[in-house]
Amino acid sequence: PPDAAPPEDAAPPEDAAPPEDAETPDAEPDAPDTIAARCFSGVTRPDTRSPDYDQFHPTINASCTGTNHQDIQGVERVVFFGDSVTQGTPNDLHPLCIENEHFYRNMLADWLKDQYNLDPGQLLDWGAWRTYSCAYNGQPGRLTSGDFSNCSRWGARTDDLLTQLDQCLPGRTSDKRTLFLFTMGGNDVAAITQRGGELNPDNPQDAAEIEAGYPAMWALAERTIAYLEEALQILKDPNNFPAGSFVVFANPFEFTDGTGQVDACSPESINIPGFGAWDLSSLGLNVAQLGGFAPWARPDVQEAIILWITEQYMRLAVQYNADMVWMLEAFCGHGYVATGPDADTQNRCYRPEDPTRWFDITCIHPNDLGHRAIFNLFRSVILE
Repeated sequence: PPDAAPPEDAAPPEDAAPPEDAETPDAEPDAPDTIAARCFSGVTRPDTRSPDYDQFHPTINASCTGTNHQDIQGVERVVFFGDSVTQGTPNDLHPLCIENEHFYRNMLADWLKDQYNLDPGQLLDWGAWRTYSCAYNGQPGRLTSGDFSNCSRWGARTDDLLTQLDQCLPGRTSDKRTLFLFTMGGNDVAAITQRGGELNPDNPQDAAEIEAGYPAMWALAERTIAYLEEALQILKDPNNFPAGSFVVFANPFEFTDGTGQVDACSPESINIPGFGAWDLSSLGLNVAQLGGFAPWARPDVQEAIILWITEQYMRLAVQYNADMVWMLEAFCGHGYVATGPDADTQNRCYRPEDPTRWFDITCIHPNDLGHRAIFNLFRSVILE
């Protein structure tokens, strides 16, 4: 595997001089031809664990933004599913439902409209479609406008995918060539993280769960993947979409830059409309802890569960000829550990060329830079 350290006797240290009578090789030996080596050499190290995507033999696009299993052409309809990342959320900088031009969903819809000559619908309908509900209940502002539909909602998990499909496509079929796009799984991972962190080693029942390797948490992970697979079976069934269907989805990101340190989310300031920025640094505010996130007694199991989920996303992309966007890998180095005034410059994901943060004050949602990054990732995977 790409993260395995070589045997101690495999090669001399880099600064070791060769014997005087040794022949100088004509060329350096080829580096391992793995996805990690080709695409994520900056965020993988021999002493850290990374998803093993190579086991599924995916086709990777040239820009290393995701897979390249589909030739996405002739799109006639676009349907967004997903969670709050796709729906868009308010934050301290954008508290109103009508502030939505920075959402990746809207930037992507604008680009797709021009790319495939799609009908956005009437002006008022299109404007309402771009919002989330101004009742702040997490629902779409409008389900459909022209050739575009959106059934994403706040808090959605993979078991909500079929419900969203029924909302946007009653009968689960369409005679138009349809492109399905979604971010999903972040809330499933958050629920697993929260429940695992709530287990108390001093409680005998909880201690038994921890000692056994968190079987209840593994069961939640398996259900997460099972629901996702059920949805993909329907979305990629040619009997349901005789004109063809394309599916592009992202793997879940996280805000700790690969560390699992959920207490890292401590925003330095918050913007209060009408008053400006308010300094929070002196408060030592831990937003993640307030949201119910706590460290696990066995972080090694937590890491194993997240790695397994991430790998299964790739398995499904390969098995169902869908495409996966590497949102997790792209956001590594833009979370709350490797950015900011107290950035851990030794973090595996630290990006000295661009240590900007892509998460907003909620810890789990993208800020403007994050939405722009997600848009670029999806666009790249669709184009290639």
